[in-house]
Amino acid sequence: MKKFTPQFRGTAWQDGLKVLHVYLLPELSVDRELARLIAACHEAMAPYPITLLPDGLLHTTVEMIADTGADRIDAAGRQDLVEALRKHIGDLAPFEITAGSPIANKAGALLDLAPDEPLVDLKGHVRDALIEARGPDVIQHDGGRPHMSLGYSWDTADSDSLQSALRRITPSHVPFNVSQVHLLEVGFDERPRGDDRTAWEITWNSVAVIPMNA
Repeated sequence: MKKFTPQFRGTAWQDGLKVLHVYLLPELSVDRELARLIAACHEAMAPYPITLLPDGLLHTTVEMIADTGADRIDAAGRQDLVEALRKHIGDLAPFEITAGSPIANKAGALLDLAPDEPLVDLKGHVRDALIEARGPDVIQHDGGRPHMSLGYSWDTADSDSLQSALRRITPSHVPFNVSQVHLLEVGFDERPRGDDRTAWEITWNSVAVIPMNA
């Protein structure tokens, strides 16, 4: 594990930059088993140099609007994105996937998500919407395997020992219900952690919530 540094368009994030994203946000009042799994993971992660994501900042990235920063997308441009997302995902049926196993990685820890198919299908519809609203340059990365971030590391540590702790959690696979996507203005800020160390911390503002099967 090493210090996590967010990326934008292939380079390190600039402190204070804000970028529009499409995220899935868990509803832990509905998915109570997921809430318990996350709490157990956070307990295992607590001894490590990881900024734990509280319930209100847990997320799964569907896509980043990567052609420009959020400050260059005005109200009309944001409304174009909302309308395109409503058009492309409004008829999709909500679905249930599985969150888990927990995984320690070089940037902290996450929950794997499976099966891939409904998430890949949703991502394809979201990408079509973003391209319709802003053109092909809006997509500039593949995003990797679907996952839910649990926390971001701010120093080096032994990922193997954390993975061993996460493997002891049971049950390690729980339901995660997906019924809407969130268009958010996401920012990362570099905050002091003491001993001349810093950590990247995520915040966001909601732009719109787009339900599926509306």
